[in-house]
Amino acid sequence: FGRAGLIGKARRQPEKVRAVLAKMRSEGLIATWRAVRAKLEQPIPLGYCHVGTVIDAGEAPGFSPGDRVVSNGPHAEVVSVAQDLCARIPDGVEDEAAAFVPLAAIAWEGINLLKVVPGDRIVVIGLGLIGQIAVRILRLLGCEVLGFDPYAERRALAERHGAVMTGRGVDADTAALAWTGGHGVAGVLITASASTDVIVNQAARSCRRRGRVVLVGVVGLRLNRADFYRNEVSFQVSCSYGVRSVGVEGSARDNFEQVLSWMAEQKLEVGDLVTNRIAFDDAHTAYAALVDSQALGIMLVYNALPGDTPREAGILSRTFELAPQPARGPRVAVVGAGNFALRTLLPALVRQRPAPAIAAVVSHQGAAAVFAAHACRAATASTDLARVLCDDALCAVFLTTRHDAHARQAIACLQQGKHVWVEKPLALRSAEVEQVAHAARESGRVLMVGFNRRFSPLTVALRRALDRRSAPVQIKAVINAGRLPFDHWTLDPKNGGGRIVGEGCHWIDLMRHLAGAPIIAITCVRRDTDGQDGGCFELGFANGSSGMLDYRTDLPPHMPKELIEITGSGFEARIQNWAKLSSRGLDDARVDSGWFRGLQKGHPQALAAFLDSCTSGVAPIPIEEVVEVSLWAINAQALSAGQAVPATFKP
Repeated sequence: FGRAGLIGKARRQPEKVRAVLAKMRSEGLIATWRAVRAKLEQPIPLGYCHVGTVIDAGEAPGFSPGDRVVSNGPHAEVVSVAQDLCARIPDGVEDEAAAFVPLAAIAWEGINLLKVVPGDRIVVIGLGLIGQIAVRILRLLGCEVLGFDPYAERRALAERHGAVMTGRGVDADTAALAWTGGHGVAGVLITASASTDVIVNQAARSCRRRGRVVLVGVVGLRLNRADFYRNEVSFQVSCSYGVRSVGVEGSARDNFEQVLSWMAEQKLEVGDLVTNRIAFDDAHTAYAALVDSQALGIMLVYNALPGDTPREAGILSRTFELAPQPARGPRVAVVGAGNFALRTLLPALVRQRPAPAIAAVVSHQGAAAVFAAHACRAATASTDLARVLCDDALCAVFLTTRHDAHARQAIACLQQGKHVWVEKPLALRSAEVEQVAHAARESGRVLMVGFNRRFSPLTVALRRALDRRSAPVQIKAVINAGRLPFDHWTLDPKNGGGRIVGEGCHWIDLMRHLAGAPIIAITCVRRDTDGQDGGCFELGFANGSSGMLDYRTDLPPHMPKELIEITGSGFEARIQNWAKLSSRGLDDARVDSGWFRGLQKGHPQALAAFLDSCTSGVAPIPIEEVVEVSLWAINAQALSAGQAVPATFKP
């Protein structure tokens, strides 16, 4: 996929093409092209088979510093991995063998779905690394195995471990029926990678009545109904190494531990699967070997640290000087190198005139920091925020990290005398909001939250027209937020805080700005129960204005992402997806961005206002409004349908 061109990528992932077309209909050509280009340019950290020693277990039960563990960590010296994807390594299992556990767990998860019993005859199509391990697990479970692969050396290796082989060029269904006297096999495990649909349909024809086909690899999936219909063959796609939740049947942790148990009992041998051992300093040669048909297990070996803890060895943080620091002028740093930083904030920052000198990009993922630093021509890439904050010439810090880190990092920056831009939300808990506000007042520095919508040219034009009127207004914001994966971090109360506090605060702030008066009440009209954290909220303002935030997660993706409507005595106005402002009864309240200009959500203007404030010391949004909106959003997040924020609440 990585080597394919744009058309090749589109052919391999047609579902992504449909998503691109829907985004184009919703957000326009320019915004869509920028998002696609940024996505394709962003490198992905490689690897998911990792053995190491625990440095810090945090609150993870069952793990302690010094434990040897296997995890799905990427290829790096220091990794942070969810506890659900880690398992302790028994004393009898060597590190090199344990490194195969995630791959073996993938094979075991697929075999689990086949529901095999001793004596079953199973076909394995594709004898790469996972296929080879699958053959060995099936054999130790008492199954007979027929293997298929185009490479003779891989067929020979599987045969040495008990699989039956056929010659190259024999169709899988023909060979399977001949092997079983015409009865068909109990199941087929597909571990191959190919674009053709032939493989899955041959697998179906290979099965006996009510046989099973399980896909572990990636093949074409235009199923021929007749092939599955004839013997009521079932088809299932395996979920990698298992469910990412401990305690659930088929969890990754359980699968890891089962594989480790077989290894400890010397029932599963993987030593002969290692074809290359390469020092990590020569990692590029390891990745180049992936296209070698004779390569299977390519082992990356890190430098040993005899007698040294990782902290003493100096590998817990990294700082790379990519260019000389500017000799004069104020500098800024960006903390966090995720999608928002790469696709939105950094491009808007470097297009400022004059553009600020970016001293450093900081991320706990070193590769992400380096990539983002190159993209914005930053002088330094680092994983060490404390070191970056020691730069006396650093005047401002942009925080684009996960929500749970915002308050802690903002306080650290303010205490070091830096102006701070915090991507929404400011914090996840009311006490944290107060602590950050206190730190800002004590430091005398500007505290800004990335409420960019109020700085959009469309909002500015609308607010200018509203300023000539004094009567209350009614505001409605319908947000087509879309669905997230059920395990997305934003939905996690601890890490993301929920979508209302994490994203809904945008439109709470916008309505507060358009109403021109403090919020005095929020009531929850509807709260969705589909696990996506949507809902509808009514807002009341001190000047008699009212607002409604309808945060929807069930609308089709081609519909506008945002629709803002405002009405009052003798007028109405509408902002359509930040591309067009139209009105009736409001003079000069019209803006049309056009198809090619892109959406005007206010990011460049908000950044310009913040950079100016770093010189003037006057915050673009009064800190009282930042605190007010943040506290109301936190309280709204906790509401169920029919509930209201208590009247005693005073931000």
